[in-house]
Amino acid sequence: MNPCYGANAPVPSRARRRGGPVGAARRAGLGVAETAAGAWRCGCGAVAVAVAVAWPAWRDGGVHALDTLGGVAIAQIYPSLLAADFARIADAALVVEGRADWLHVDVMDYHFVPNLAFSGDTVTALRSVTDIPLDCHLMIEDPDRWAPGFAERGAANVTIHAEAVDNLPATTAAIRAEGARTGLAVKPATPVEHYLDDLHRFDLLLLMTIDPGFGGQKFMDSVLPKIEAARRLLDERDLDLWLQIDGGVNAETIERAAAAGVDVFVAGTAVYGAADPAAAVEALRAQALRAAPRLRPPAREAAG
Repeated sequence: MNPCYGANAPVPSRARRRGGPVGAARRAGLGVAETAAGAWRCGCGAVAVAVAVAWPAWRDGGVHALDTLGGVAIAQIYPSLLAADFARIADAALVVEGRADWLHVDVMDYHFVPNLAFSGDTVTALRSVTDIPLDCHLMIEDPDRWAPGFAERGAANVTIHAEAVDNLPATTAAIRAEGARTGLAVKPATPVEHYLDDLHRFDLLLLMTIDPGFGGQKFMDSVLPKIEAARRLLDERDLDLWLQIDGGVNAETIERAAAAGVDVFVAGTAVYGAADPAAAVEALRAQALRAAPRLRPPAREAAG
């Protein structure tokens, strides 16, 4: 199965999605149902879904414009939808609006990792219910072939694994051609130093703090020296990359990671396992800010 387009092949154009946003929402498991009035509702009928796929606001410099770090490190929290209720993914996205900086979408193909989750259809469906930028982490084989399609579907960032990609220059160029950022992910055992000459091609460096494939794993403290070394490398080379971690981020681990040099924290269970996911996002951010004086709050919070 095509990991970007699920069962849909060949690739449909933006103007001709099979089933439109409602069909995409159904295929992505968003729990869409038609009401008597003809509106579309997600989850348990609480969220209205637009009939047309709206072009993401960040593409036009809107509310979630994709600014670079610009020398200022922002403490960013990306809730991971892998930890959300798959029957209510749309609700999970909307419950953190105004708090989450981006949404993290883990795409797995059951080959690169022994798990199967999400696809390009998920991206299309989410784009119809929220303008929070989508951070797609591709844990798939052959990202050279499939990664650009996620950007075409509306992902704001597409992260590919160093262990899976064959042609970094061509694949990153193809992702950028669709208007998205690019990220490079490495497993805990993969040295960042092997990719120093290619880091300039990326906007984000993702250091896995678990072995990829499943959520809910314990944070690997053994990765902390790797995070510190990566932070030094980025600073010494004056590379404007966000340094992201994914795996085991929670109230007990985020301060250690922030102190080691992380800017962007992917948090799954710590957010969606909480009674109030939006409050959990802010609590995690507050901890990161306390632990790392180099970090600053997002502009919306600083202004407030």
